[in-house]
Amino acid sequence: MNDLGSGTYRLIIGTRTLAIAAFLLLIASPIALAVFRLIGVAGANPRAWIETLDGNYMSAGAIEFTFLQSIISSFATISLGLPVAWMLGRYEWRMQSMIRAVLTVPFVMPSIIAAMGILTLTGDSALGIRSNEGTWFWTLIIAHAWFNMSLVIRFCEPILATLDPSMEEQLRLLPAGRTISGRIRHLWLPVLIPPLSASFCMSFVFSFTSFALVRWITIRDNTLESVMAISSPSAGIEGYMAFTSEIVLASSLIQFAVLSISLWLASRIQRELQRQYPMAPARVARGHFDYGWVFMAPALLFSIAPIVSVAIGSVRVRTVESGRAADTWSLDGWELARDGSFSMVPLSDAMANSILYAIISLAISMPLGYCIASAIHSLERTNRRMSEALDFATMAPFAFSAAMIGLGVTLGVTKLDPTAFSQFWPLPALAHVMLTTPFAIRIMLTGLRSIDREYDEAARVLGMGPLARLTRVRIPLMKGPITVAAIFCLAMSLGEFGASFIVATNSDWATLPLLADSWRGMPMNPLAEAASNAVATALAVMAILLFAVAERARSNERGGMF
Repeated sequence: MNDLGSGTYRLIIGTRTLAIAAFLLLIASPIALAVFRLIGVAGANPRAWIETLDGNYMSAGAIEFTFLQSIISSFATISLGLPVAWMLGRYEWRMQSMIRAVLTVPFVMPSIIAAMGILTLTGDSALGIRSNEGTWFWTLIIAHAWFNMSLVIRFCEPILATLDPSMEEQLRLLPAGRTISGRIRHLWLPVLIPPLSASFCMSFVFSFTSFALVRWITIRDNTLESVMAISSPSAGIEGYMAFTSEIVLASSLIQFAVLSISLWLASRIQRELQRQYPMAPARVARGHFDYGWVFMAPALLFSIAPIVSVAIGSVRVRTVESGRAADTWSLDGWELARDGSFSMVPLSDAMANSILYAIISLAISMPLGYCIASAIHSLERTNRRMSEALDFATMAPFAFSAAMIGLGVTLGVTKLDPTAFSQFWPLPALAHVMLTTPFAIRIMLTGLRSIDREYDEAARVLGMGPLARLTRVRIPLMKGPITVAAIFCLAMSLGEFGASFIVATNSDWATLPLLADSWRGMPMNPLAEAASNAVATALAVMAILLFAVAERARSNERGGMF
């Protein structure tokens, strides 16, 4: 290796090492500082933390409710998603790609849009769900199923669409496969249990950490995530409401344990998904199903209804008089959102803030994510144990909920400098970077693993150095995953609500999700609901545009997978 090649190689290795150190510091420091500060207030007694969590009026029953709604939501998600995935994967449809996109767009919608959409459909006034306790729980379950249904479709549909049809044909010739129940038991259950289990685990994780939907659909019942959020303003303050620090510590401890186990199970199950079932060289379908639209039309309507309802709600002003609802149609809600008020920033300001934070997140998460993904990929060939350790370390942030990330930034950074928020305005973007970087790593690592090593070896034979192979081989071959990762980082930052809800209480920089939430929290203003929906509509349009770009960039070889 010549001096130039050796110098370039050392530069790449140094860059990767610096990226790994920066990532670990970025993730670990705020969380560690926040935990240290909370323990300094509450004491190092986990048993006392959990007793306070279970006995305090603010959080009583949160543990049981969190587990109950997460488990039922996950089963509901599987029940709704599997028939749709079966119909989409086993039969041909006109505009197949468009149908798949519509069915999976709810997953990329910010959670605040899901909450506003469900409220607009069901109502949150005297005639809505908040007037009847019996509707709270099941409305929440349906909302979570709407949000997570695309997980089942994305995991199951590619397998159903590409499984070699000769397997079913051969099974039909055997006594055990002559009946539908026999084929289900001996073929479809073994094939579908891994993707369904992975879908269940991921749906459980997202339901377990749900905040926006719980905040607006339920009143009395709280999850651990919402308990942390409402306790955050007073947590970590020496000599003031120490029980809130105990509640936050107990909630984060339980969440970290449960999410770690769930993500470990999901990782094990995803490795099972790599099991080599015979796959057809291209998509296999059984032709058209004459009555298929009986199943598909309701699924499509279910997918778009909350999003459409938000747009309709932005031009509808609803009042309730004498127990009866009266609607008028106007652009007053848009005008109010555009102009703002004494307590609300204008829509343009919130949009500028959201875009700015998204750009900051993108500028940090993408280079950092690519360097770390490249390091893991290289170590997989030279030091497997080290690659597995680094791979696990990059997945560890998934075990922290958005609320804990927000608290980490708020308590951790202010422990070092109490004036940081007033002196350094981009600081709230740190929470977005902590949330988006792990996803960027996972997406780009998958892309790197899909590149045939022969390309890199051919480039070496041609005399290309490390930098030339990066710019002329890897990056062009990684165009799709890089684009998807970038779009995902932007969309996730634009729609981030849980961490921003906590961090923004200490800053003047409102984002679109926070502005929609704030307008919805002003029931005395008859235009507040329309203004909230107007902000949510603007956010939904941005998310849909980003999703459309990601769908075009997503590799066809991956079928319907994320």
